[in-house]
Amino acid sequence: MRKFFILLPVVLILLSSSAFAQRADGPFRYSPYRWISEKPMIELSYGVSDVKLNNINSEFKSPGMIELRLGYASQWSSRYSKNVLSYENNYVYLSNSTTDIASKTSTGINSSMWRFGIGSKDGMGLKFGSFSIMPYNSNSISWSRFQFDRNSIANSSDYEKFDDFNEAFRFGTSTEAGINLQITKGISLQPKYEVSDIFPRHLVAKQMISSLIEVGGAHMIDEFVRNILQNTPVAGTIVNFVLKNAYEYGIYQLRKENMNWPFTGEAPLRYSTFKMGMTFTF
Repeated sequence: MRKFFILLPVVLILLSSSAFAQRADGPFRYSPYRWISEKPMIELSYGVSDVKLNNINSEFKSPGMIELRLGYASQWSSRYSKNVLSYENNYVYLSNSTTDIASKTSTGINSSMWRFGIGSKDGMGLKFGSFSIMPYNSNSISWSRFQFDRNSIANSSDYEKFDDFNEAFRFGTSTEAGINLQITKGISLQPKYEVSDIFPRHLVAKQMISSLIEVGGAHMIDEFVRNILQNTPVAGTIVNFVLKNAYEYGIYQLRKENMNWPFTGEAPLRYSTFKMGMTFTF
């Protein structure tokens, strides 16, 4: 048992690093000729979620989400152009999503969720003096505890499927697209959109194969973007953002009915959230 708790963090780090796409500037990140400092960061976000379970008739009330991220961020001039920046941020996070802070006009099932996990985001953007625009893609793994109000479910036949998630810690994954707007040194704003899946059960082998397929496709996109950046760096930052997030969105659409696509299986409980964040980098 003691060895289990020692090895668990190592396994999680390996799983998360294998699940995240590499940066377009990746092989040059650890060049001995470039000094890059990692700075502590705190990110606070608020958003409103849309909660769905595929092929379920019952509707959820839209919950509000509050999220805290703590981690380290790096930003450096790309080798492709001095005005093109590369960005990386690794973090741990905790969030609470509940209908207690939802819009009063929405109707449906009351629910709440606590979630914690680890994640990584990276992107390439443009620098304009002290101001920069940094489109990014983020991926994370998490454990969530979901609860719902039975009394607010009109269709009693949906009880059983919701009970697969209710009052138990479940594994899940997330992808996020956003734009990091650095308004001044150390302070930035992020409009962003996240798709987060909660699995009714964790089928490790199938989930790892599904993730490997995802990583393989992301790696091909990275190679394609590198070739664009060598010729037109500014256009490459836009292509990088569009292709990566379009690809991730497509993967998550395939997982909407089968949580470990391409394997058939059960549908995940999905949170789709528009958020606004503020980051303080020290």
